[in-house]
Amino acid sequence: NIILLKQNDCKVIFGKLQKLSKSLEKLPCSVYTIYVNMNGNEVLPRLLSKPLLLMTSVFEQGHWLFLCDVLCAEILRRKFMKNKFVDFKVLATSLCCSVVMGLISFAFLKCLDYAADFRSFFPLCYMFLPVAGIVTAFVYKRIGGKSSMGNNIIIESANDGEKVPKRLASLTFIFTCITHLFGGSVGREGTAVQIGGSLTSNVADYLGFKNNDRSTIVLSGISSAFGSVFGTPFAGAFFGMEVCCVGRLSAGAVIPCFACSYLANFVTQLLGFKHERYAISSIPDFDARFLFVFLIAAVCLGLIGKLFALGIKYVKLAYSKIFKNYLLAAAVGAAIVSLLIFALGLNDFEGLSTWMQDTAFKGDAKWYDMPAKYLLTVLTLGAGFQGGEVTPMFDMGASFGSWFGCVCGFDPTFFAAIGFVCVFAAAINTPITAIVLGIEVFGASAAPYFVLAVLISFIASGNTTIYPSQKFPVDKSLFHFQKK
Repeated sequence: NIILLKQNDCKVIFGKLQKLSKSLEKLPCSVYTIYVNMNGNEVLPRLLSKPLLLMTSVFEQGHWLFLCDVLCAEILRRKFMKNKFVDFKVLATSLCCSVVMGLISFAFLKCLDYAADFRSFFPLCYMFLPVAGIVTAFVYKRIGGKSSMGNNIIIESANDGEKVPKRLASLTFIFTCITHLFGGSVGREGTAVQIGGSLTSNVADYLGFKNNDRSTIVLSGISSAFGSVFGTPFAGAFFGMEVCCVGRLSAGAVIPCFACSYLANFVTQLLGFKHERYAISSIPDFDARFLFVFLIAAVCLGLIGKLFALGIKYVKLAYSKIFKNYLLAAAVGAAIVSLLIFALGLNDFEGLSTWMQDTAFKGDAKWYDMPAKYLLTVLTLGAGFQGGEVTPMFDMGASFGSWFGCVCGFDPTFFAAIGFVCVFAAAINTPITAIVLGIEVFGASAAPYFVLAVLISFIASGNTTIYPSQKFPVDKSLFHFQKK
């Protein structure tokens, strides 16, 4: 079980291994015995069946080095042994989970509709937000465990194989509905992704999937959740492949992510849920004035996405530093939201507030719509309430874009569509998903503008994100990408 290499040859390969080991040491490695024969520049690995004990050490004896390195075996195995592009077991498992996700998305969306109806019937329900905040904080602290990490635990599960608590799905479903019921300003995507990721992660663990296969199943769960909850399966497929690692797509998950996103959305629509769709009235003529306004709008939308991510981060940080008691922090944070709704009459900005998108595409957005939604959403999520971030981003982006377009004398629907995708791309760092989303929702006629605006907003937002567990293999700059 010892690998024999000539000393000169071993120095070459071991030097390369040392550079790679830090980035790969967290991967769950399969253990192999391997003999490496150096023939010029060619490395010929031969895998043997007998497993080697988990050791990483180098012993030098005269002209020979005895190299016993599991990591070496895994690197060479990944390099020379190609995995199947599509594994039938992985695909079948993912598809079964996507059907369940489609059913859950339908139930979840109907619950949000019922919560909105309740708020209309009982407008003063926001007065009970402090009670809801205390209950949410208490339950997550006592039995939630890592569930409090939200989407971050799902991203870590896909990237690093982190275990996801089984109770995450039920907790986020229940407490997101409670947040909506009592007037918190949150979305729906975060909850759906947590449910989809939790479902697929635990199913993959139960069935014994490891490494890339497990990661692919989790990514397909993310795609099916996004695609079904928004009715955008094409964008959902890309979201699952893109959200975990900024600037890189998980190409090995292409077929499962596409198949699961479309299947989950089909199930949700089959049960009768219809998603809203909007249209761009006209695309402005391309001239110097339009280009100037367009570039300013894209940068502003990128900064809105950046401020949204930073706002949630620093509100949470402020509450944790000011209040040592987590229940007191939750109560005060929820009370502030309730007082704002009462003092400023912000009842319309509770819940999803999708009416903002309706008014934006009618050209009736007001200047204060975006700041009001921003403030209420940041304070709600910062206080620890459960819910998503994407729908509020759609609201803010469409509202600001429509108002900005009207002020500058351009078609508000065009800039509403630009805002719709740009804030999303900037805050979550998923530019490809945002471009695809724009084409899927608004059509391909404005595709070149989506590409340009999204890339500008994506770069303008810098290295901020609403998901701290996202990996950043590249640094985002206003003018270039620089590898770390």
